[in-house]
Amino acid sequence: MRIALDKLLEKLGVSRVLSPYETQPWVHYDAEKGITCSAEVRMGPNREDVEAEIQFLKDEEDSGDDDGTQSGSSGGRQQIMLMRATPLTDGQWSPVSLYVKGKDYVGEIYDWEGKGCNFFRACIEAVSMSVLPDVDALIEKELSDDESWGGGRRGKIGRKSPSIKPGALLGMKK
Repeated sequence: MRIALDKLLEKLGVSRVLSPYETQPWVHYDAEKGITCSAEVRMGPNREDVEAEIQFLKDEEDSGDDDGTQSGSSGGRQQIMLMRATPLTDGQWSPVSLYVKGKDYVGEIYDWEGKGCNFFRACIEAVSMSVLPDVDALIEKELSDDESWGGGRRGKIGRKSPSIKPGALLGMKK
């Protein structure tokens, strides 16, 4: 994917071009589950990169066991997504990395760059509606490899066409 900076930011849900060190945040707190979903797009210093990140932060009392030990990694913080894009020599931008729940998606699925933007946008749409995103469902929906580089592997698209007998088309029976 080679895209202008303003179009890349638009795909990530940001309606303006960010200045160096500037961020566009989204936050939702689910009091019932004790989880905060934090998402942001940030511009690096000197405009050398753009990062889109989603994290879940669990309340302190929910992140430990009864004996006071930590049950999860990172003390209640879970990184859901991190995508990084950098400028190319012609002024266009291109994503260079995509991690979702610790899995590297670069080159693993068709159009990983576009699908990563779609996943991020689906998450921030949920956060904007004051809903905690269902990450696993969004991974299945937005990051599935339903399109292969050589044709579809799943679903009806890309299946072998039925064989047609030329005589049947003309109404001739043999």
